[in-house]
Amino acid sequence: MKRLTQIVCIAAAIAVSSVFAAKVPAKQATKKELTVWIMPNGASPQEKLEQRLNLFTKKTGLKTKVVVLDWGEAWNRITTALASGTDAPDVLQLGTTWIPYFASRGEIKALNPWLASIDSSRFVPVSWNTTRIDADTTIYSVPWFIDIRPILANKRILKKNEIKPEDIATFDGFVNAIRKVNDSHETLEDGTKVRAFAFPGKSDWNIPHNFAPWVWSNGGDFITKDSDGKWKAGILSPKTIYGIAKYLSFVLDTLVSTDALQMNTAQIVQHFNAGELGFIVNTSEVIMQTRFEGTKGGLINTRIGNDSVMALPIPTGTQGSVCFIGGSNLAIPASNNRREALDLLLYLTNDENLDAYTKQIGMLPASKKVLANWSKDEDYKTIVTMLDAGKTYTAIPEWGDIEQILVSMFSAIWDHLEIPALYSEEKIYEILTQYSNDINKRLNQRTTGDLTFAEFRDIWHKALNIKEPKKESSQITEQPKQAQKEGSGSSRSSWLFFLAVLVGFVFAVARKKK
Repeated sequence: MKRLTQIVCIAAAIAVSSVFAAKVPAKQATKKELTVWIMPNGASPQEKLEQRLNLFTKKTGLKTKVVVLDWGEAWNRITTALASGTDAPDVLQLGTTWIPYFASRGEIKALNPWLASIDSSRFVPVSWNTTRIDADTTIYSVPWFIDIRPILANKRILKKNEIKPEDIATFDGFVNAIRKVNDSHETLEDGTKVRAFAFPGKSDWNIPHNFAPWVWSNGGDFITKDSDGKWKAGILSPKTIYGIAKYLSFVLDTLVSTDALQMNTAQIVQHFNAGELGFIVNTSEVIMQTRFEGTKGGLINTRIGNDSVMALPIPTGTQGSVCFIGGSNLAIPASNNRREALDLLLYLTNDENLDAYTKQIGMLPASKKVLANWSKDEDYKTIVTMLDAGKTYTAIPEWGDIEQILVSMFSAIWDHLEIPALYSEEKIYEILTQYSNDINKRLNQRTTGDLTFAEFRDIWHKALNIKEPKKESSQITEQPKQAQKEGSGSSRSSWLFFLAVLVGFVFAVARKKK
């Protein structure tokens, strides 16, 4: 019996290892270079990763290569490589919202057999939940770093205008702080006017990320589940409309210049780094960049490096303060059968490497233990506490398409708001309805409207604090009814109005002939 048990154990071990060893002879596998694909985040990410991988090479004898893909090309290049199964890396970085798409297509490897080595208990829940498809128990990736987006404030501008962190804890408080900075009319040495707040507008892939905190903090969401548990558009829900209106109010109330709507995220960040903006909502990497020299991708000698940065929570809405959380995970292509690929993934996601790499790029580590140390950092401790109330997008395969619909929807709204004089509530309602239907089509849901324009208008006015005009007295409103009783279907005043118009027309023609 003992002999039989040994045979079974050996057979099981061979079966598990064959998942990674098949098709690659052992001697050949140990000699082949391991490739890692990453995207650029923070200051000198490639240099730091290569430093960590050199330690891996000394430990294992395996050589490695880092390939950096620009975010603009990453999706297409990764999609092609994973779909074809050729020229794919051994380990690759994937944005957290990309995981469900590639997992649903069977193009990244399921990692459940190695969960004991990964140890899910090490990671914060909001990050671990991005490793799979929604409501699925199969894990396809391991958290690498967290992209959390707080309010970033210029400390010098805050001090100059006597604004304290608690002053902008609420939405109204934040609005007052914006007005205070704008009304100070400060100009820099080169004549540039300092503005309080700005954010990117149309055609920027970050647009949904920028709207999300204001929507979530007011209880709304871009998609929700119906009574049958199926996903549907949440754009026309009252709470989502309320949150969208609150964000748009920065422009509608002229707190943010429409000029900013022509810029992308990189341009807005440049203005902030130049000391021209008091507040932006952006990734935490800017904070870490102020600690590095320019030769290493840092900002220590720039104006923002001198002014310094403070991270603050998103101002509270009706449902609290909820920040956007994204980030990146590491995964292995499904076509990759090398055991060394798993070894590399586990190495890159151990606590020591998570701490070293994230301290370079300025994004938060996903490890609870490492975060405990980060919470002691004066500039990052507020951001760490924001993880508890932060939120990620829903992890479904369709999310990539939905996000593109959201980009188009919000771009259309910003297009409409470029000329304030042409602003129309009816147009906003039309845009939201159109793209809500597009989302429902992508989710195979009905495309009928959820609410009327009158209902939309009531919510919109409440969010924007627009007071409805008082109704006329009951005596006046009853007059048409009385007129109907006296007349034969048309009031006398209508005939008098028609006669006056006719006389005016004849008089105008007569003058023209003269």
